[in-house]
Amino acid sequence: MPNHQASEQMLGYLYQVRYALALLLENDNSDCQISIEKFDDVAFSKDDIPIQLIQLKHHIQHQGNLADASTDMWRTIKVWLDAISETPDILDGTNFLIITTATAPIDSAAFLLKKDSNRNPDTAYEKLKTVCFSSVNQAHQRYYDAFREAGEDTVKQLIRQIYIIDCASNIIDVEKDILKHIRYSCIPKHQKMIYERLEGWWFKKAIDALCCDMPVFVNQNQVRSFIVSVSQEYADDNLPIDILDIDDLQEDNFSANEKIFHEQLKLICLGNHRMQLALRDYYRAFRQRASWVRNDLLYVNELGQYEQRLIDEWEHAFAAMEETLSETNNATEGEKAKEGRQLFSDIEKRDIRIRPKCQEAFIMRGSYHILANQLKIGWHVDFFDRLKQLLNT
Repeated sequence: MPNHQASEQMLGYLYQVRYALALLLENDNSDCQISIEKFDDVAFSKDDIPIQLIQLKHHIQHQGNLADASTDMWRTIKVWLDAISETPDILDGTNFLIITTATAPIDSAAFLLKKDSNRNPDTAYEKLKTVCFSSVNQAHQRYYDAFREAGEDTVKQLIRQIYIIDCASNIIDVEKDILKHIRYSCIPKHQKMIYERLEGWWFKKAIDALCCDMPVFVNQNQVRSFIVSVSQEYADDNLPIDILDIDDLQEDNFSANEKIFHEQLKLICLGNHRMQLALRDYYRAFRQRASWVRNDLLYVNELGQYEQRLIDEWEHAFAAMEETLSETNNATEGEKAKEGRQLFSDIEKRDIRIRPKCQEAFIMRGSYHILANQLKIGWHVDFFDRLKQLLNT
């Protein structure tokens, strides 16, 4: 297959998923469910019964064709006739939609099946019937056979329930359609990021649906709830958490200048499991903070002010540990490590948030590790003298 054809076919699949999201947001019935590739390319259903079966036709490399003898038209009709043959009841109360980026030629069958004042399904049927019985296109013979074998009454009823929506948004423009539904839930500068989060969530839903033997349905209320939930993360008193959990990390995963916080934990003889959790907290917090900076989500010097709050809290706890150890003459290394672990555990239990509603605890824990990596804080009473040489290596 030529590369441009393969690319257009792939775009067609992506178009189905993206356009399905736009259709769901535009639907007037918020209770309707949508499915992808269960009944059709896309389908709206209620109680697992299809209400609308939708075929999507996307064209970029070449202009689509909706003439009476077009492949798009006849292939779709056969798909629907096959579905009716397997489930005759599907004709009862189901509309069949072709949504295409192409333009329906004036006075064609497709033109006469649009939902406007020119709609005339009976004349559209006659035009398609003429093609069926006169065409010599061998590639379409299986389409014409299905048309004839279905019987006039069935085909006429199907065509009465077909609606053509032409000149539809292409895969690029449909993104703008979706953004229109997001704009009222957030401030403009966050709109694109919320869209990206939404589409990532939506594509995962689509993949789950395509991989699952059981049908997967999504309704509009679920999508709108997701939009509202994500939008709230971008409020003035919150920040989005978009760095999800990561695989287990080892010390070797970090560069030399990132290992000081790890050495800090070795000084207090932290157990292997807790060490793994600490590595994960550091890495997640580091990446999340970088994401906030990259997306310009933080106020001026907000991270610096947050870190100072963390340091202030640590200073009080560290001073208390120093006092406890000073009461013990010639404290052993084991005693120092034990007190350091206790300090570390106490700090881990604090709830110091960068913003009131940003409640993911790994942000605080990981930020403490970032500060420990800079030797601005530590857990062992002698941490600075023991590790200061590493800061310059």
